[in-house]
Amino acid sequence: MIASLIILLIVFSPGTYRWIVSSFKPVIYALIIAYLLDSLVMLFIKRLKVNRIQGILLACLIVIGLLGFLVYKILPQIVENISNIMSFIMYGDVDIAQIVTDLRNKIDNRYVQYITDYILQASESIRDIINKLLIHLYNMLMSLISNVGSSTLTVVTSFIINIYMLSEKEDILARGRRFIHAYYNDKKARQILSIFSKANKIFKSFLNGKLLDSAIVGVICAIAFTVTKVPYAPLFGGIIGFFNIIPYFGPIIGSVPVVLVSFFIDPPKALTALIIIIVIQQLDANILDPRIVGENVGVSPFWIITSVTVGGNLFGILGMVLGVPVVVLLKTIIEESIEMRLLEKGKANIEKNNLRK
Repeated sequence: MIASLIILLIVFSPGTYRWIVSSFKPVIYALIIAYLLDSLVMLFIKRLKVNRIQGILLACLIVIGLLGFLVYKILPQIVENISNIMSFIMYGDVDIAQIVTDLRNKIDNRYVQYITDYILQASESIRDIINKLLIHLYNMLMSLISNVGSSTLTVVTSFIINIYMLSEKEDILARGRRFIHAYYNDKKARQILSIFSKANKIFKSFLNGKLLDSAIVGVICAIAFTVTKVPYAPLFGGIIGFFNIIPYFGPIIGSVPVVLVSFFIDPPKALTALIIIIVIQQLDANILDPRIVGENVGVSPFWIITSVTVGGNLFGILGMVLGVPVVVLLKTIIEESIEMRLLEKGKANIEKNNLRK
């Protein structure tokens, strides 16, 4: 019923839907924070043998500590990086022909010479494209800075609400179960609660694993960029880590601004940055991601790519991130429904044998 109402608002009254979302933004943010922090709270309760209030206090102190470290140590460097990039985009005199010629003279390779000759022949059209990309990057950075400033109060309010949500988790869940049993018969209520349980397991395992994996990737990239003297290492590491949350397409999206800006500042460093990104992404794909995220995805690359593409077209970056767990949930529900129908018809084993063939 609620889901149907939300869909109707999105389709027929997007203005009303946006107004409702904007009004409840602190509560929505608080729900997201509480959902992600609950796993850390449960970890403290199980491993440290503390009660729930103590676990919430420890989790919140860790988050505040990390945020404080970022604000006082990392954020000033990132802000300085953004300011320098903005100045470069707005006032820098980018001579593509000169940059490409210098690069050609430094690298004695026939493939590089062929590429640079092609770029020089089409330098005007390439310059227009790159200028548009740089202006778009500038607008994104300006929007990011303005949103951070305007959302500070909302984030603080959301964090306070999140503490109450975490402390009253069992009461909120009990009221939710009571509501479902009140409006649906026992069989339907059990089915709905089962779906919520599966959704919670899938989303929590995927999001927690992906956030941890992306944080590690971002830190490794920032360290590698710093060691190899790639410009704006903290900012570029943060960009790579942020977009790494998006399956498949994230590393590509994140590498574009990093390589592009590096190319105009110091062309050889762009190649260095690209090599670092490729190496770390291979390390992530073959070692980190399988160990941290594990087999939680459980769908083929075709469905992952499709879910990311469709989710991105519908809901932007949020849709690209949540598209995968949504598809996993739908796949699980549909497969269980099919299995039950086949069992009722006595054809489950026959169909499994056909699938193996």
